[in-house]
Amino acid sequence: MSDEYPKLKTSVPGQYLGYGLQPVRLCYHLMSVANGCRVSLEQLDDIAIHDPSGGLVFEQSKSAMSGNPASDRSVDLWKTLANWASLPPSLFDPATAFRLYVTPLKVGDLVHALHDARDALKAEALLKKFKTKTFKGKNGVGVEPMISKFLDAGDEVCLKVIRLFEFQTEQDPIDAIRQKLVAILPDDSLDQYCAAAIGIAKDDVDSLIRNRKAPLLDATVFRRKLRAFIRKHDFSKLLVSTTGVPAPDQVAGLLNSQPTFVRQLLAVEASDTLMTAAVSDFLRAQADKVTWADKGSIVDSSLDELDESLIRHHAMTADELLDTHGHLDDPQRGRQLYRRCADLKMPLEGQTLPTYFVAGEYNCLADDRKIGWHPDHKTLFPKGDL
Repeated sequence: MSDEYPKLKTSVPGQYLGYGLQPVRLCYHLMSVANGCRVSLEQLDDIAIHDPSGGLVFEQSKSAMSGNPASDRSVDLWKTLANWASLPPSLFDPATAFRLYVTPLKVGDLVHALHDARDALKAEALLKKFKTKTFKGKNGVGVEPMISKFLDAGDEVCLKVIRLFEFQTEQDPIDAIRQKLVAILPDDSLDQYCAAAIGIAKDDVDSLIRNRKAPLLDATVFRRKLRAFIRKHDFSKLLVSTTGVPAPDQVAGLLNSQPTFVRQLLAVEASDTLMTAAVSDFLRAQADKVTWADKGSIVDSSLDELDESLIRHHAMTADELLDTHGHLDDPQRGRQLYRRCADLKMPLEGQTLPTYFVAGEYNCLADDRKIGWHPDHKTLFPKGDL
């Protein structure tokens, strides 16, 4: 996969993060099965799970975006049953399962009856029902040809398919993958990791197909590759912005009210452009701090540690500018100080901050009169004058 991610769409049909259903299910099973299992794509079935002991799970994965594949008279359902019934007898092992997976959430009386038909009596009752003319319907009409094809496999095979049948349905197939990652990864990056995991599975199986090899992936190898990807692309080391750029009227309103940090910038004759950016940075940093703390993305005390580092950097930079730019007037030197502080790159709890955050936090400190930009800011804005 490329080191760069495409931007994720929020309106992907079926919410499959831009992938078809089969790669999503391939990824899920690779993350879920026991070590030693392998998972294939469109080899024995849409998806097949190959247990090292010889057991097999055949899965037909159906999207219900434009219909209900789980309905009693669904052509998809009966075509699936007929196809399973036509498999070689050697594959009908007690450890075999025939699974119909449907998403989004759909139900049907027949699939639930099939799912529950684990014992011989229930299976035989269903098979007897399937043979009735009332159930099959008119010859050649609707789903009747698929029902007949299933029955043509013979009672022994049909009973095995019925007893080995499983039905699974869920609203969003991505949720099952999210649940595998939610305990160890931050919520903000879950969809990115889900997309990455699905993409890795799809790329690996596509590579096998291109090289004319069996589209069969080892779950242990896949999980090792995914863990390496997570270590390399550690989205948990990025604090994600929680707000967009403030609206112009919001910025203008705060400028007009002239809070202390704005007056601190006015004291060094900051340009309109610098002032507008400062107000935007201030508002976004304030919003981020509240949201990150509420969500548990950071520890409150870490902000105090960051502020101590920013105040120290401010003092050291002001002292350096006095030595190197002492010829400048006070406003000029103050603007130099602001620019150097606002451009500082500093992490928080080892996590990369949004580009505007340090500048915004400096303006928060200026608003609290803990630092200032004018060389005489302590006189111009005394702490007791609040």
